[in-house]
Amino acid sequence: MLRKRDEMEMESVFLWGTGNVARSMLEQYINLDEYKIIGFIDNDERNTGSVMYGYTVYPPEVLYNSQFDKIVIMSDSYLQIKDQIVNMNSDFKNKIENKYFFIKHSLLKRYKDSDDSEIRNILHHIEYCGLDVFNYDFIKNYSEKDIEISFDMEANMFYVMHHGKRMYFSRKIKSEEAIRRYYKSILVEQDTESPHRYLQGDIQIHAGDIVVDAGVAEGNFSLDIVDHVKKIYLIEADEDWCEALKLTFKDYLDKVVILNGFLTSYDDGKLMKLDSMIDEPVNFIKMDIEGAEYDALCGAGRLVDLSENLRLAVCSYHSDYDQILIEHFMDEHNIEHDTSAGYMWFPYTVKQNTISTKLVKGVVRGIKR
Repeated sequence: MLRKRDEMEMESVFLWGTGNVARSMLEQYINLDEYKIIGFIDNDERNTGSVMYGYTVYPPEVLYNSQFDKIVIMSDSYLQIKDQIVNMNSDFKNKIENKYFFIKHSLLKRYKDSDDSEIRNILHHIEYCGLDVFNYDFIKNYSEKDIEISFDMEANMFYVMHHGKRMYFSRKIKSEEAIRRYYKSILVEQDTESPHRYLQGDIQIHAGDIVVDAGVAEGNFSLDIVDHVKKIYLIEADEDWCEALKLTFKDYLDKVVILNGFLTSYDDGKLMKLDSMIDEPVNFIKMDIEGAEYDALCGAGRLVDLSENLRLAVCSYHSDYDQILIEHFMDEHNIEHDTSAGYMWFPYTVKQNTISTKLVKGVVRGIKR
């Protein structure tokens, strides 16, 4: 008869943080009964003594008089809280984990018997550095990178100088620190070692190309190539990002078309097909649209068939099965395809009920010969 794991064998864990991050993460965890949760810790003394998810909230000083194995920081302010804990007692340093600690253990168990050398290297990194979206050493190059943030008083928007050009951010991002985190994240994504990188090998932008950038957001990809191409269609669902894009690309309106809508396989109001939006052959399609990539490809069959010299970079990391669907579409349209090197881990539930414990490929790249 199976019995619940003995409490004496369980790791004793403090959860640091009681905000939205902690609540949203805890609602996704399905394996908390494998750990001995001691309680929550919070810097806000007003929360001391309250109860959250059945556990008492303590002040940070509780660490001095407690026996515990791990402190899991359930907050986006990981580095600041980590420094605070280490300043309390340097011996605590090796007990600190990020908010993905519980998923990390599930993922390590999933791949413990893998004989893939790349996955083994990733598991080693995860074990000693903690689980994150990108589990590679190159991300350290960006942790202390100095990013200068500027504010356009007239536009009431933040911007950064991206490779010599102003790149504006949605007005919904209201602090310099949030802009800094965001900008670092997109630099990490397009690092030459990143599994999220769009361009690699034969998948490149050529002079005079007509490009579709679907899921533009801040526009870093198109801003990098805009001087070399003939035309770019910028397709973005978020109106606030479209507002920022108009400023970012104001000097390129002769070759940039900004379209606001959600790409899918049919037309209905703001839900649109690429086939209905673009009626000329294109040379490059980049897609990063929050898991809607396969549906958007299904709504682009005519455009793909019309475009002879076509290259594609389609994100496949939003669910455990996106890669299979995207490759299926490319097979049906006689597109040679491969994936980006390396693996990502996606910490959100865009298309699945629980956070994934699978390592996935970041981008499917294709060439229509």
